[in-house]
Amino acid sequence: MVRTSWHPAFAQAIENELDDSKNALTFETEHQLNTEPLRIDVLIVKKKKNVVIKKNIGQIFRGFNIIEYKRQDDHVTVEVYHKTQCYSRLYASLNKVNINEMSVTLSVAQIPRKLLAFLKKQYTVKNVQKGIYYVEGDTSPTQILVSAELPEDENVWLTSLRKDLTTEQLDRVITAGKGRTSIDAYLYTIVEANTKTAEELYMRKKNDIFLTEKLDAIFRERNSAALIAEGEAKGIAVGEAKGEAKAGREMLLEFIRGKFGKVPKSIERAINQMNDPIALKSLAVRTGSCTTLAEFEAEL
Repeated sequence: MVRTSWHPAFAQAIENELDDSKNALTFETEHQLNTEPLRIDVLIVKKKKNVVIKKNIGQIFRGFNIIEYKRQDDHVTVEVYHKTQCYSRLYASLNKVNINEMSVTLSVAQIPRKLLAFLKKQYTVKNVQKGIYYVEGDTSPTQILVSAELPEDENVWLTSLRKDLTTEQLDRVITAGKGRTSIDAYLYTIVEANTKTAEELYMRKKNDIFLTEKLDAIFRERNSAALIAEGEAKGIAVGEAKGEAKAGREMLLEFIRGKFGKVPKSIERAINQMNDPIALKSLAVRTGSCTTLAEFEAEL
């Protein structure tokens, strides 16, 4: 089974959500903090400090903006929140950036009630807009985006990044992708996560050339990935079976040599032609009761 890769889709979702301000921003996905495998999901840098981001999810932005993304089935804990804050501090330290120029965004699918309850005991938490919660009092300005609560008409990309889309919702987001170059990873992911819905939409809208071409390309890519994964799995299984059979043949021949001395070429050839690990183990067990090579050959 091919695992759904959500993070590249999320990066494109954020980029498309901030389309109105894209000329003022640079986007870096899987930004590596240092030589160790510690990476920020998305780092957004304002190229001009005086640019005002009007989009609802970007109004909190400063010069350098750390974004941590959690999938629909991820458990969002206090530890996740602390880790994201540490990313901000570590980035500021490693890059000699003023911490006051940092902002932190934690993007989640459902409202993290336990996390918000914890944060309300430590800081001031404000629900400033639908699906947007500001955390005031931490080191950097912080927001928690809850995609299930964001307005679909304003945040089509983030609200559609889930695995329970209707055909209408999937149709809308594919249509919204017309003319966009930063969309392939996103569409691949949501179609993969909503396969039955995508197939139903394909059958309903066969006359929509853009939609059917997009879905055709994604279906072909998914099938190729599935075949590759299946072939790799089969190759591993075959390789393991061959390895077991080889070990079984060697073990059996050593056992026969130890019990009867030299093994006739005819018996050695017959054993070397056996490729079933279970049959080789069974024969090795039966060999224990044989008193002569003739008896063993009869078993063979």
